[in-house]
Amino acid sequence: MRKSKEVPLTLLAALALSTTGCEPPPHSCVDSTGHLAPESYCQNQATGYRYVYGGSSGGHIGDTVVGASSSPDDAGVSRGGFGHGEGGEGASGSGGE
Repeated sequence: MRKSKEVPLTLLAALALSTTGCEPPPHSCVDSTGHLAPESYCQNQATGYRYVYGGSSGGHIGDTVVGASSSPDDAGVSRGGFGHGEGGEGASGSGGE
């Protein structure tokens, strides 16, 4: 009788969860106005620079980082939904007049 070379699906699932669940969210070093700064500024704790988590930018120094959070726990968490942002159209119920 031959032994199977197949790996049980549960083992693969456990491996996948263990390798992806512990990674910190992506972070960027920004200045007080939210513009991308060199990583070394935050590593050296330069005044006026801080890390933000998640978000997006053009990837170049000086680009504005949008949609980021100051807390790694909130990175990637989206509130609201399509057409329902804070301060956006329809937020105060005055749309359609």
